[in-house]
Amino acid sequence: MLVMFSLGCLVTVNQLNKLKTEMISKPMENSMAVLLKSVEFTAQQVLEKSSLFSRLPQVIEAFELAHSGDIDDPLSPQSQQARQMLRRDLKEALDGYETLTGSGKMKLHFHLPNGRSLVRMWRKQQIKLNGKWEDRSDDISDFRQTVLDVNATGKPVKGIELGRGGFVIRGLSPVVNTNGKPLGSVEVLFDFAPLVKTLFAHDHYLVRLYMNKSFLSITHRLQDNEKYPLVDDRYVQVMGNQNQISSKGTFLSLLDQGQNGFIARLDGKKAMAAFPIKDYKSKQVGVMTLETDTSYESALIRNIIVFQVVMLFVILFVMGGVCSLFLSRTVLQPVAGIMRVSKKLSHGDLRDEIGVVSTDEMGHLSKTMNFMIQAVREMVGKIIEVVTRLTANSQEINTALQNQVASASEQSASVTEITSTMAEFSASSQQIAEHANRVLTIAEEALAHANEGERSVSLVGDKMEEIYTDNTQTVKGVHELGNKTREISKIMGIINNIADQTKLIAFNAALEASSAGEAGKRFGVVAVEIRRLAENVEASTRETEKRITEIQDAVDHMMLASEKNTGCINEGLSFTSHTRDTLVNIVEKSQDTRDAAQQITLSTQQQKTASEQVVQALKEIDDSGRQTTRAITQIGENGEVLNQLASQLQVLVKDFKL
Repeated sequence: MLVMFSLGCLVTVNQLNKLKTEMISKPMENSMAVLLKSVEFTAQQVLEKSSLFSRLPQVIEAFELAHSGDIDDPLSPQSQQARQMLRRDLKEALDGYETLTGSGKMKLHFHLPNGRSLVRMWRKQQIKLNGKWEDRSDDISDFRQTVLDVNATGKPVKGIELGRGGFVIRGLSPVVNTNGKPLGSVEVLFDFAPLVKTLFAHDHYLVRLYMNKSFLSITHRLQDNEKYPLVDDRYVQVMGNQNQISSKGTFLSLLDQGQNGFIARLDGKKAMAAFPIKDYKSKQVGVMTLETDTSYESALIRNIIVFQVVMLFVILFVMGGVCSLFLSRTVLQPVAGIMRVSKKLSHGDLRDEIGVVSTDEMGHLSKTMNFMIQAVREMVGKIIEVVTRLTANSQEINTALQNQVASASEQSASVTEITSTMAEFSASSQQIAEHANRVLTIAEEALAHANEGERSVSLVGDKMEEIYTDNTQTVKGVHELGNKTREISKIMGIINNIADQTKLIAFNAALEASSAGEAGKRFGVVAVEIRRLAENVEASTRETEKRITEIQDAVDHMMLASEKNTGCINEGLSFTSHTRDTLVNIVEKSQDTRDAAQQITLSTQQQKTASEQVVQALKEIDDSGRQTTRAITQIGENGEVLNQLASQLQVLVKDFKL
């Protein structure tokens, strides 16, 4: 109950604090939404007003007049004439607006497309320079991005934009002529501060507006630190009372969080909220804070908590008294009876039982205790019988165990003898296995050498066949060479015949020349030379025939030698083939020998493994016999102890009263 009471208080306080936070932050969030909606509505209104002026013929005519001159010249006469024309033509409309609405002069501003101000309609002259007002166009392109956007895109713009004086709600519309040529833009302004004051005039909120310090270079009129103080060199306070800030660190944290979205928190008896102020491009430029006193809400919640605590204490006290009376009658009296019977049970008295007078949990407990007493009574009776039987059986077990010990000793001796014999057999098997492995190694080496010899003989056979082929080609070439020399001999015979005929012709020519006298001398000289040439040819032919005869003899000798070599090569091929067949048989026999050695090795390994397993099994049987002997001895000793325990148990059960 105390835990539930504490949890109830914590949950209630937590929920009330949540309710308090929700009750305070929700109106602030609603106020923020109303302000943002009002800003959007005001921006739409000023945009609608500016759009009314963007299509007026007088406005278009004035802009065209300004464009007829140099719009970059701040003292352009055409721009001055355009300013005067706008002031004259729009004066009646602006005065009517001021009179009917009672809200002051409309802040109407016309801009040239190059980012220069053409005319501010709520002023008599444009700007103040060196303490004097002058009517000239001034450059505002360095801080008026809305003007540049409208003239660049030709689309209207609305929303908050920082100006020289701070936050301003603006609505800008493009000015174009009938041909669609962009001439500039027209703007209607509405100050942000009056809107805030109007919205929160009847609320109990303390409103502050802060601008990011990074925009201070634009807002020249906010650079007075006394009037617009800096906060932590990051914010410039534009609205509100700086002296009423309680905790500067907490407030700065609130401003930092308020840059990203709505945030509300409680600070003692004060509630504070912050939310971002964004310009027409949704860029955060400032933070607005709301602060209100929560003393009434805090007192109300405190009274609720006090009332709840008092009521819970009263309920706890009443429930405690009722529970005490109920427990006294339903729990304490049955517990006393159970304690009385439990004392008797502790002394071994199982004759008494608890009187059951109720059907609640204590009654069920009493029945359970009675069942337990009955079960214990029956169990003790059975224990007495078992103890009697146990005493008799333990004596018989002792006698049987002594006989078993003697048999186990004899069995252990026999197993030890068999184990020694099998160990000797295992050693013999080990030696046989080693010799078989050595035989297997020798057989494998012989097989490897035989395989290598077979490969070598095969290579020799291949080389012999190549030699036989080459020799056959050589013999064939020698035969062809002999045939060629015989053909040359025939040709040389033909040449000799030609030489003989040439000599005969030369002789006849000499005879004819001699018979011709002086006229045939030259012809005789030619005949002599021809005869001499024929003789030389004949001598060369004889020498050539002699050389050819020698070549034919050498060719015949080479043919005889080649035929002899061919016979030797054939014999070598025959011997090589026979040797290869013999080595193939040796390889096959070596493989058979190797396989047989492997089988022998496997058999001896299996025999060795089997004998080792038998020896291991006998050792295990021997160990088991010894363990059995020790176990039987231990059982015998435990039997003696069991006899003693049975005697002691008989003494103990005598104390129970059934």
